[in-house]
Amino acid sequence: MSWIVAIVMRLAGFAGVSLSPFAAGALFAGSLAVLAGGAAIASGAHLYNAGFSSADAKCEAAQVAEQNAQLQARLEEKDRQLVFANALQQRDAKRAAEAEAQIKSNQGAIDATPANANKCFTRDMSRRVRGVR
Repeated sequence: MSWIVAIVMRLAGFAGVSLSPFAAGALFAGSLAVLAGGAAIASGAHLYNAGFSSADAKCEAAQVAEQNAQLQARLEEKDRQLVFANALQQRDAKRAAEAEAQIKSNQGAIDATPANANKCFTRDMSRRVRGVR
């Protein structure tokens, strides 16, 4: 400690101040106390900020968990809607296949109908129809 007092006295001498060994020691002890107090304040602020960050992270984690639950519920609803839409599509595809089969059956009946040679009116038939009112 004596070498520290000597250094403080010499530095004070460069500044033009004459210090006693007691005053130099007190100045060093006071500086050391200010540094220790500053370090304690800085570490306290760091711990406060760490605690605040931890609480903030917990709150954010709870919000994210709630959002995740909401999104999971929406996803389940969309899955249910997709199953319903697929069932409708399969039902409509079945109805379309049945309608196509009916159309083919009707076309077959049309094609099986014999040709009618008298499909147009003759002159005589036209005159008779013209007279009907």
